[in-house]
Amino acid sequence: MSNVLLAPGTVNVRFALDPVYNNLASLYMIAVTDAFPEVDDWVKRTAAGLSAGQMRTHRVLKTILYSAFEPDEEWPSFPAYLSHLAAQDPARMRNRFLKHMFPASDGSTARQDWRVDLETFIAQIDRSEFDGEVKDDLFAEAHALLSDPPAMRDTIVAHLTTLWHEALAAEWERNRAFLEGVVEAFQRRDYAGQSAYDAIRSVTGRDAHGCWQDVLAPAKTLLFIPSPHVGPYLLHYAYPPVVRVIFDAHLPGAATPRPAGFSRADVLVQLRALADDTRLRILELLMAEGELSAQEIVTHLELSKSGGSRHLSQLSATGFLVERRGPGKTKCYALNPARFREMQRFLEGYAQA
Repeated sequence: MSNVLLAPGTVNVRFALDPVYNNLASLYMIAVTDAFPEVDDWVKRTAAGLSAGQMRTHRVLKTILYSAFEPDEEWPSFPAYLSHLAAQDPARMRNRFLKHMFPASDGSTARQDWRVDLETFIAQIDRSEFDGEVKDDLFAEAHALLSDPPAMRDTIVAHLTTLWHEALAAEWERNRAFLEGVVEAFQRRDYAGQSAYDAIRSVTGRDAHGCWQDVLAPAKTLLFIPSPHVGPYLLHYAYPPVVRVIFDAHLPGAATPRPAGFSRADVLVQLRALADDTRLRILELLMAEGELSAQEIVTHLELSKSGGSRHLSQLSATGFLVERRGPGKTKCYALNPARFREMQRFLEGYAQA
C-alpha cells in the first residue's frame, strides 16, 4: 500500500492478479450457483461435477467459515497459500472466525458463549454477513468443526487442495495470461482523487449501492481483481483498510458504459432477472409500499425464507433493488429507479431505429 495522503473521501486504487482471492472468488461462485444463475459456464460445470458431500462441505466452508481462512495479505500462488494454511495454528484460525462473526457489543473481543450449544451458536452468529439464507444443518456442521479446530483446519486444507488439483489449477493457467493483460491495462489509467464509488464506476461500469455503503466506509485502498468467473456480479472482500473488489475481467474500454449505462450482455442479465413472477411481485410490492425489510417481504408474499432470500439477492445483484442494513442488522430493500431508467434509455434506442 502506498504511503500517500488522501484527500477527504478519496481512496488509493490498485490492481492485482491476486491468485488467492481470485480463486477464492471462483470457489464462492460455485457455492452460490443456485442464487446467482448468470455465472460463467465453468462455474456451473464445476458445481455440477461435485458430489453431494463435496458440495455440502464446500458450502459450509465458503458461506460460513470463510473468515477462518481468507488471507490478510497477498500470496504469489494458490499452492503457496495452501501450504501456509496447513501450517497455521488451528486455534488461531478458529478465533479469527469468532472475532469476525461474534463481535462483542463493545467491539473488544469475540463472544465466547457460542460453545454452549448449537442453538446458541445459531442464534448469536452475525447473520448480516451472509448473502442468502443458510440452512441450520450447515451451521451444525460448522459448529462441529469449530469445536475441533485441528479437524477444521484439516478439512479446509484438504477440501481446497482437492478443488485446486481437480478443477482450479488448469482453469487458472488457461485464464492467467488474459488476466495479467487486464491488470496491466488498468494500471496505466489514472484514478487519483476518486472516491470509492467513482473508482468502482470507472473500472466496472457499475454503481455500488445498498450494502456497499457499510463495506466502503472504512476503505483506504480499493484493490481491484479481475475474475473470469463472476459474470455480471461484483464481489467484495472487506478487511479494512483494504477492500478487494472482484469484477468481471475485461480490457478498459470494453466495459466503458454506453449512454444507457450498460451493454447488451448486461441487458440480457437484467431481463432474465425480471422474467420471473415472484420477482415481479416483489417489485410491485415495493412500488406500492416503499422500503420493506426482507422479513416483511417474505411474510407479505408468503415466500419461504430461502426462496425470498434468493429472489432478493438476484434483484439486488442486478441493480433493481437498493439494499441497506436496517435496525438490528436486518436487511431492508427499496426500488432503485436509476436502474429502470437506464434500461428504459437502452430500449428506447431500438424504438428509434
